[in-house]
Amino acid sequence: MYPDLPDLNQLPNELKQVAQRRKISNLLLNFLDFYISEEAFCELHKNDFEHCNLPETIQDLKFYGYEISMPESAAQYRSEVFPLLMDVHAKAGYYGVQVPAGGIAFDQEGELTEEAVALVKQQVKIIKNAGLAISTVGGSWDADWTQCIKPQAQAAKLMGSKFLYGPFSTPFLLFPENCYGEAAVKWLKQQHNNFHQTFKKEIGPYLKSLGVIMCEEPLQRFERMPAHLKECTELALREGMEQFSVMIDTCHEFADGAGPEAFRIYVKQLAVAGKLNGAHISALHRGKIYESWFNQQFFNEFFGPLFEQGFEGEIAIETFDATQPVVEVAKVNREKFKHPIGVLINQLHYACEMIKDL
Repeated sequence: MYPDLPDLNQLPNELKQVAQRRKISNLLLNFLDFYISEEAFCELHKNDFEHCNLPETIQDLKFYGYEISMPESAAQYRSEVFPLLMDVHAKAGYYGVQVPAGGIAFDQEGELTEEAVALVKQQVKIIKNAGLAISTVGGSWDADWTQCIKPQAQAAKLMGSKFLYGPFSTPFLLFPENCYGEAAVKWLKQQHNNFHQTFKKEIGPYLKSLGVIMCEEPLQRFERMPAHLKECTELALREGMEQFSVMIDTCHEFADGAGPEAFRIYVKQLAVAGKLNGAHISALHRGKIYESWFNQQFFNEFFGPLFEQGFEGEIAIETFDATQPVVEVAKVNREKFKHPIGVLINQLHYACEMIKDL
């Protein structure tokens, strides 16, 4: 049903309409980062791009009739390859793309560099020219919010993204030593109390000045201390969190959630408060959604409550290819996708099939 390299125009118009109506975007994790430096590009080149899927991407583009060759620099990748990737997204039927902002350069004060601003504007122009909507995902964490949230929020504003998506309230990939069970619960409560105070005094006012809202993603425990939907909902509803909302991920709710009934309660609480502003579709094993066990019943139980509450936020398909640095961050233990462009087309096809009647 899902060939490795499907016909680029095979997605039925009905499903393309679903993608537009439900604002289905692709989170750009399965392609080379637009903001890669020339130095990092040269390192990949030295190893014949063993740790990224650029060769596979180029071959797929050739299969779909694009005249393209392997780029010799990061600048060439940005100017020649990336526009074709956006064209493929548009032809497949995507509403838009979510751009990771963790690789964007900034100075010691957390201000984007002039070069970074120029690159953001270049990327925005390319995406807009393809007719795609654009949103921003925070891609890194630092104990000092001015060294992660601040520059990423600037990127969101430059990209015209109302929301900065990502995990922020609990440090990504930080696991205090000997912190389990009740100790972990206590640690998380204190972490959220501290974050709440900093957000009220510093982060929230800064985001408001930019017109950007932070959209928190509850993650499962192998990626950070377990801040579930329950804890993130409680944080979002606290006083002084006007610029803070929540997004929900299929993978984390399936793997580490509290079940359908509790899920429904938290969704309603967030929706009533106007704080449910995004969703992710992500296979549990971080691979191809259409090869996972995310069946119709699961989609019904996940998206049913969201749509019943009038959810109109962006839905991003989160695809993890087995390339660095994603392999280490997401604990991916499989081969690279042989056809990354085929995957992005099939992901959209499957997701639209699952939610078209909801």
